[in-house]
Amino acid sequence: VNAIMMGIGTFDFVTENPEREERFELVDKIFLIIFTVELALQFLYHGLRLFLDGWLVFDFAIIVLSWAFAEAQIIRAFRIFRALRLITRVEVMRNLVVALFSVMPRMAAIGLLLLLIFYIFAVMFTQLFKDMWEEEQTEYDYFSRLDRTFFTLFQIMTLDAWADVARDVMAVYPWAWVPFIAFVIISGFIVVNLIIAVICDAISALHEDERAKLHGTYESESEDIEDDEPDSEEQIKALEAQVEELTRIQESTMMTLEYFTQQLQMVHLQQNQTDS
Repeated sequence: VNAIMMGIGTFDFVTENPEREERFELVDKIFLIIFTVELALQFLYHGLRLFLDGWLVFDFAIIVLSWAFAEAQIIRAFRIFRALRLITRVEVMRNLVVALFSVMPRMAAIGLLLLLIFYIFAVMFTQLFKDMWEEEQTEYDYFSRLDRTFFTLFQIMTLDAWADVARDVMAVYPWAWVPFIAFVIISGFIVVNLIIAVICDAISALHEDERAKLHGTYESESEDIEDDEPDSEEQIKALEAQVEELTRIQESTMMTLEYFTQQLQMVHLQQNQTDS
């Protein structure tokens, strides 16, 4: 609700009316007080252990920053980040965020690979086409410096009007389509799809019950326990039957041992009488 109010507060009918804008600011302040009280209750319950929970620390940082920069006009624009607290309240979203963080090492490796590809092509494009802007052969400055080349390559990677850039260069250098298409295939198709594959692998690696929560088919542990109660009773009865069977076997074995003992004693007595 707070995030929705912030969004409505950006419309002209609010910003152009000082009284209405003041009311929106008051509502926002009330929400911030509510969030602060909630955090205080969490602190009373958890104590310093609150800082061991990443989600609670996230709430703490957002609320503290909201109070610290409440009067700074530029920083106040970032109040909308309080909407991210919704992640800590919805378990499905939490599971997705945890899955994304679990693949960060692999994402970092892919990011380094992408940075290396960017650097190689940026140096090559700058050396090949840096004079085009000075000679007024292109409408925009695409490749005169390394930083501008990086920005142009990022545009090409996102496939945003990359063909227009390529055609401007090809008008002067007809062979320029070769490095352009090579960069698009490597960055736009292979590396970006590799990132998507890693994220999809992280989602599929979630535990079975977490995947069930994503699809809304999760059953609570209490329901599982209730469902398992009949099976537990049957197992207990089966164990009791096995114990009774073992007891009968033990009694039969004891009787057999007693019989053999008596027979041995009788044989021993007969041998003593024969010897005497």
